Amino acid sequence: MRNSSTDLMERIINTNLQLARALPHFPLACPADTPVPPDSTTIQASLGWILNNDMFRKAPRLSRLLRFLVERWQAGAERDTTEYGIGIEVFDRDPACYSTGEDPIVRVQVGRLREKLRAYYAGPGRQDGIVISIPIRSYMPVIRRRSGDSQEQHASYMLAVHELRNASAPAAGMPFAQGLSEELSHHLFRAFGDHVLFHIAQGEPDGADYRLEGSVRIDEQLVRAAVRLTSTQSGAIVWSEQLDRHGSPGIAMQEDLACTICSALKEFFAS
Repeated sequence: MRNSSTDLMERIINTNLQLARALPHFPLACPADTPVPPDSTTIQASLGWILNNDMFRKAPRLSRLLRFLVERWQAGAERDTTEYGIGIEVFDRDPACYSTGEDPIVRVQVGRLREKLRAYYAGPGRQDGIVISIPIRSYMPVIRRRSGDSQEQHASYMLAVHELRNASAPAAGMPFAQGLSEELSHHLFRAFGDHVLFHIAQGEPDGADYRLEGSVRIDEQLVRAAVRLTSTQSGAIVWSEQLDRHGSPGIAMQEDLACTICSALKEFFAS
């Protein structure tokens, strides 16, 4: 025998079913903390902005590679896109004789594309709503909406780091200057990550906002490291530091100087 509570539950269910049939269908809302993936039209528009930028218009091979990878990602063909397939489809390698072990063109060009995208989003694309990146050890892009948090907005610059110049006699200062440059690279990477391009020989890479350069002088028991940060747009010096250390130059002094320089730069960019 049916009780009243069972009858009530059935009436509620039937009523809901009738309402569901009568009312128009709306997409379910995503939870507030679930990111909404970019739609195809938005991705294609963002890709167009990138490819029309001078950084990519002057690099037709990288542009062709980026378009191919984005289209494969949109088609859901991540698992079917291999290094061999990219070499044939994008770089016109002959299937009859192409060997990925002997011809590293895909690995080299994807690495260059990865760096080019980083420079683009740190420079002309810093306000783009869509971010396309290629993770390390991967050929396929990750496409996401740009986060609105303050940390990402604050870190929208690219720092080009030049190797420190030895201003002493070569025998005395060259090894120390090189070691300090390596130590400084380590600290800067830990602090700023993808926003740093290291050991630039000359000129500036596309998208660099600042240039860090300096010199090292050794005079008996005195080591002086002079570093400065300049704007690549105006050429003006925006930060400068001169550090003196007494004692025998060695690894401990290199680490101390690199840590001090890095801490000062963090304060500069945080201000």
